[in-house]
Amino acid sequence: MAELILHKPLFPGNDIIEQLNKIIDILGTPDEATLNEICSTEAAGFILKMEPKQRKDFHELFGYKYGSKTPVPISGVSPKGIDLLERLLSFDPRQRPTVEEALAHPFLENLHDPMQEPTIDPMIDEHQDLDYTKEQWISIVWQTVQEFSPPLWINDDSDDDS
Repeated sequence: MAELILHKPLFPGNDIIEQLNKIIDILGTPDEATLNEICSTEAAGFILKMEPKQRKDFHELFGYKYGSKTPVPISGVSPKGIDLLERLLSFDPRQRPTVEEALAHPFLENLHDPMQEPTIDPMIDEHQDLDYTKEQWISIVWQTVQEFSPPLWINDDSDDDS
C-alpha cells in the first residue's frame, strides 16, 4: 500500500543490513522487550547496538500532498489510509491486522465485500523445519497432490454475466 502511494519501493535494501536500516529509519527502533520476544538473541542484540531512531510521521510521509495552485490533493492518502498504514507497518508482526481485519478497515469500506473475499483457515505445515531426504519430500508432495481438493468457490460462476 505504501509503495502504491509513493510509486517506489518503501524499503529498498541491497542486503539484509541495509534493509533493516531502511525499515528502522521509517518504523523506528522497537523497544527491547519487543525485540526479545520476536527476534533471535543475535538479531535483538544487533538492533539494540544500532543508533535508536524514532518512528517517522506517517502523515508527513504518506498524507495528502497539494500542488501550489489547487486545493485538491495531487498525491497521498487520507487520515483513514494513514491509520491503516500505521497498523500494517508494525515492526512486531503480532500487532499487524489479519487480512480480514485489514479488509474491514474503514479506509477500504467502499471496496470491502466479505462475500467476494474467500478466506481459508490458517495452514499448519507439519513438515516445516524438518529434515527429509529427497525421496521423502517427493512422497510428501505426491501425497499432498493426491489429497488436494479445490475450494468450493473455485468453480462458482455466479458472477458470470454470460
